[in-house]
Amino acid sequence: MRRFAGKLAVVTGATRGIGRAIAERLIAEGADVVGTSTSSADGLPEGARHEAVRFDDPASTARFCERLAALGPHVLVNNAGIALPQTAEELTEEDLRRVHEINLIVPIRLCQAAAGPMKRHGWGRIVNVTSIWGPMSRVARGNYASTKSGLDGFTGVLAAELAPHGVLANCIAPGYTETELIKKIFAGDKLKALADTVPMRRLAQPGEIAAFVAWLASADNGYLTGQNILIDGGLSRLREV
Repeated sequence: MRRFAGKLAVVTGATRGIGRAIAERLIAEGADVVGTSTSSADGLPEGARHEAVRFDDPASTARFCERLAALGPHVLVNNAGIALPQTAEELTEEDLRRVHEINLIVPIRLCQAAAGPMKRHGWGRIVNVTSIWGPMSRVARGNYASTKSGLDGFTGVLAAELAPHGVLANCIAPGYTETELIKKIFAGDKLKALADTVPMRRLAQPGEIAAFVAWLASADNGYLTGQNILIDGGLSRLREV
């Protein structure tokens, strides 16, 4: 398939995990992909162009927003983010501000920068990566979950505002996904135990998440907008007694 031939896509956090898989999928389908990371292009898929951005630095973000507006993307995937597990009582002012800056404020700024060019194109797709820890709850995830819930809320409003211009905006909320990071956190038997909590008895593969993002971001999606779609193997629907 060449669904993205002639299209420019920007993917943040594109050097590993879900972000890298998304960039790879879009490249395979003909997109010209610009991927971001905090420093080097190590890990960026072959064929992608690199932009070094520190999203915890407002000046770096502002420069990239100007660059993004000039690039004029047809597709924007806001994937970059951080998680600092802390209980509500442990949460510090510094960590509260840092996680909200990277996970919520930066994606909003990038959506603003991309909206103008997309409206001029008369076509655009924005996909914001949230998490199951927005609709669902887990201890020590309050800081992270509040950013993902906020991004969901913003995306719904953005979708309504941009729909008349042919621009669709959605969120995806991945569940447990088999990335290098999660394999480090849940090593050995812990990973299997984690997978067993999912009705499908396995974790998602990054490529499975990327395949759905590619559909959302393509012309095949002509009407779905303003949604936060959980890709979690049925975990969020499970209620055990």
